[in-house]
Formats: sequence, structure tokens, C-alpha cells
Amino acid sequence: MKGSTDTRYVYTISRIRVIEQKMLSPAMLERMIEANSPEEALKVLQDAGYGFAGEGHRVSDYERLLNEEQEKVYQLLMETVPDPREFDLLIIKNDYHNLKVYLKAELSDQEVNSSYLLKPSLIPGEQLADLFRERDFAELPARMTEAVEASFDAFAKTRDPQMVDLILDTALYSHMLELSAEVNSEFVTGLVNTMVDLTNLRILLRTKLINRPWEFMKSFLIAGGSFDSEFYRELHELEFDQIAKAYANTAYSQLLIESMNSLRLSRSLAGFEKLCDNYLVAMLKTTKYSIFGIEPLVAYYLAKEMEIKNVRIIMVGKINRLEQYAIRERLRETYV
Repeated sequence: MKGSTDTRYVYTISRIRVIEQKMLSPAMLERMIEANSPEEALKVLQDAGYGFAGEGHRVSDYERLLNEEQEKVYQLLMETVPDPREFDLLIIKNDYHNLKVYLKAELSDQEVNSSYLLKPSLIPGEQLADLFRERDFAELPARMTEAVEASFDAFAKTRDPQMVDLILDTALYSHMLELSAEVNSEFVTGLVNTMVDLTNLRILLRTKLINRPWEFMKSFLIAGGSFDSEFYRELHELEFDQIAKAYANTAYSQLLIESMNSLRLSRSLAGFEKLCDNYLVAMLKTTKYSIFGIEPLVAYYLAKEMEIKNVRIIMVGKINRLEQYAIRERLRETYV
């Protein structure tokens, strides 16, 4: 892939390269795992400068600290890049997450727990609250509106909250494909296409695990990516052990081999999800020595998301007193 020659981001990249040196290393994550208590693990984060400076955080507030860290990265980008709208494709994931929170709360007749809402987002949580209160979603982007209405319809027919996840995940990646086309970057386009490929593969594996027919699976596949609908239809007819062979001549060959081994042992997608995350981290690392273009900034933002995911895994494990080995086996590859 040819490197970018776009010099508009040089100032922000130079700042990011300095900040990258402060990302959590594998050794720092190990210190958190080996900490004697969740409080000690949290102190590692605070000593590393996580979140906004100010009052101390209690263990029960660790999610707020993680949200603050992601928002801090977002603020830096928004303050220094020439066109903040180019980063909408990264932020919009939080909007779809927040839609899930509001939808599931309404469908279960519960109040929304604001601590579950993610920032930064393109649509403020207060605005979402008003839209759901009035049941008027016309102010949302068209793809979001369609997904919300489809979620209400699907739940009314199935009473299955997982349908909300499937519908909104499908809409999210379709939306990201649209936004990536507006960013002049081969890397960004390739990254989003990879996310679509992995999401479609996840839909395939989940469909087979719950033994649902092709028509069910077809309705959730995301258009785009590297493979067409016919490819997935043929995969749907295969036994699990045959799926890896179908990907033998693709970039996902090794991922599928390892995923099938994990599925045979657990009949769970947890191992597959970890392998997908590691695959994406490897893609992000290809921008480490880039000095031009939007690519290093996109990579850094997503790398911080992955770092925060690792921190969340550790904190949940420490709070629930998991064995250290059980926490380690859940961790994703690190960017640094």
C-alpha cells in the first residue's frame, strides 16, 4: 500500500508520536494484572495520566476514567486536524452503541443508565433521550433512523434483544463504509473493508452456532467488503471444519484456522473476537512510521480504543477476582 503524501496532518502526527510513548506497555498491563487489588490496578492507570486531571477515581468509577481517556484523545484530534468531520467514521461507533442502550432500555421498560453511554459521540445523549421520549427519529441520519425502526419491528416479532445488536451492528458498518468513501485514504478504506469482512464472518459463525437458515443470515450481511453474498451463501452450507479451507487463499486464512480451533474447544465466539482484534491491531501497526496523511491519526485513535478494551478486561477481572492467567488469556495485542 503506497504511503500518503498529504502534509495537512504533520503537526498533529508530531504531537501524536510523542503521546504514543505514554501508551500502556505490556509491562504496565502486567503490573495491573499482578496488583493485589482493583484499587492498586486503578492506581497504575492514574499514575500513567489516564483521564482528565482532577479528583481521584474510585474503583466503581473506572468506566468514567476510561471514557475520559478516550474523550481526551478525541479532543486532541478535534483541536488540531484541518477537518474534524473526517473522523466521524471512528466516532459513530459510540452513537450506535448509545442507540443500543436507549433501545434496550425502552424495550425492557427500564430507565437508561447514563454510565453506559459512550463519549465522544456525534449525537449528545441528551438529544437521544429527547428523540426516544418523543418517538421521533427524523433528526437522526437516515441509516440510523432505518435501523432504529427495524429494531422495534424485529423485537415486536421475536422478543429477542439480540436482534437489536445484529440490526444496529449491520447499520453501523454500512454507515462506516459510506463515511470512509469520503476520506481520501487507501488505508482507511482498507481498514473499514476489513472490519466489514470480519463482521460478516462473525455473522456467519453466529448463524451457524444457533443453527439458523441462510435467509436469516442474508438479512444481516453487510454489503461491501471483499466477498459477495454468494460467497457467504456457499459458506453457510459448509460444516465448521470446512470454512477455513474456503478462506485458504485470502488474507484471513490464518485467522480462520485459529478461530476454528477455538470454536472446536469452546463453541463460543470469544476466541474469534480476540483474534479479530489482534488482526486489526496488526493493520494499525503498519502506520507506525508514516509521517504524512490521516493514517497515523486513525491508527492511534483505534489503538487507544484497543488499549482501553484491555484495561477494561483487567479491571473487570480484578473486581471479579479472576485468576491472573484467566485475565491474560483475554487480553488483546498491544499497539506499543
